[in-house]
Amino acid sequence: MLTGEQKRFFKTFGFLILRQVFTAAEINQIRRESDRILRENRLDKPFSGTRRQAMIPFFEHSPALLWVLEDDRIYHLGTDLLGPGFILNATEGNLHVGDTQWHGGAPEPEVVGHIKIAFYLEPTTKESGALRLIPGSNYPEIRHHLQPLIAQQDDPRIQPLGVAGTEIPAYVFESEPGDIGIFSEHTWHAAFGGAPGRSQHAINFMANPTTAEQVAHICKLYKKMLYSLHPPEVLVNSNRPRLRSLVEKLVDLGFGPPAPTPFFT
Repeated sequence: MLTGEQKRFFKTFGFLILRQVFTAAEINQIRRESDRILRENRLDKPFSGTRRQAMIPFFEHSPALLWVLEDDRIYHLGTDLLGPGFILNATEGNLHVGDTQWHGGAPEPEVVGHIKIAFYLEPTTKESGALRLIPGSNYPEIRHHLQPLIAQQDDPRIQPLGVAGTEIPAYVFESEPGDIGIFSEHTWHAAFGGAPGRSQHAINFMANPTTAEQVAHICKLYKKMLYSLHPPEVLVNSNRPRLRSLVEKLVDLGFGPPAPTPFFT
């Protein structure tokens, strides 16, 4: 469980880094299963390195990976940062290609709290695709000033703040396998450099929507998406209480399962 200082750090800066959460043996297991899932999604073809491969849901494709969702080290992050009754937005597995330009939330306040728990299966450095985060951009007044960076998503040569995306002041999450980064999608983040095929896996939790406004917000998001906020049947029908708890609210709201995962070709 997180300490009071760690919770305050997250609230203040919009992210939190935890080192060596997973053991080497656990990372090796995750890597083996991830490679298998992604390879099967490519119909056993080699990864070409020309475009990103992304899968949502991801962990639900392997019974050998479901333990990650209910493990104390992951599950309690939801309780500590979002409160009781938090829900699963989605799990994801990615093989990245190229730079990820700056992106994050709009200036409006966050309606329902959420966290992304991200980790990498290879070492990352500033030059090789490490996650970068702008501290404090979890606050609307800071995000307001960052909106011009959206232009770099279409043309990275644009410098709306007078510098290239790589020169934007940021915290660089250089990591080793086993480290995790926790941040809000509203916190502005990016990644630059790195070889094609670098991995990023993530588990996304959202706070339990309790007000009419929050429920309406969740329902609106669900209608826009094919995969996120759609409870996978393997969790709905699980005999493990923590796994079921992640999707019970979604089932109560009448949300259906995700669309079939398309093959990556």
